[in-house]
Amino acid sequence: MTTTNDTDTKSPCNPRRGRRRWGRRVALSLALLLGLGGVAYAAGPGMHGHHPRTPEEMRAHVDQMIDHLLAKVDGSEAQRAALKAVAGRAAPQAEALHGEARDLKGEIRDLLTAEKLDRAALEEARKDAVDLADRGSKLVFTSLADAAEALTPAQRKQIAEAIARFGR
Repeated sequence: MTTTNDTDTKSPCNPRRGRRRWGRRVALSLALLLGLGGVAYAAGPGMHGHHPRTPEEMRAHVDQMIDHLLAKVDGSEAQRAALKAVAGRAAPQAEALHGEARDLKGEIRDLLTAEKLDRAALEEARKDAVDLADRGSKLVFTSLADAAEALTPAQRKQIAEAIARFGR
């Protein structure tokens, strides 16, 4: 004859087993909501508050950041030109990705607010979001590598230390 033991978490009669499942469901639901929220935030109408809103404002802001960065590490005019060229190459691609993200956000909103939930279409939208994030990260890291090549190792180290102090 078998008895149920409260410490046996595999037993279907154990109340702790249900709580554990509930906790997993809550964690998965929270992760899903945060993920969708991150996609929605990233695809938002633009940077809020004091941040640039138009592509022209963004380019001017990036130029100011490059000037500020190079002033901190005694950068040369050749380095300034190289970094602005990297930013100039990346900007149109970033703007295109931002537009795609904005469109995807609208698509996801429409799918989630439709009368009948289309799970297949939501899955396709999820795949599109993953693809978009992948293309965005490739653009960022390619641009970072291009920018890093324009700087000396000592300058890169100074910038990394400044970023670490800023992030604390």
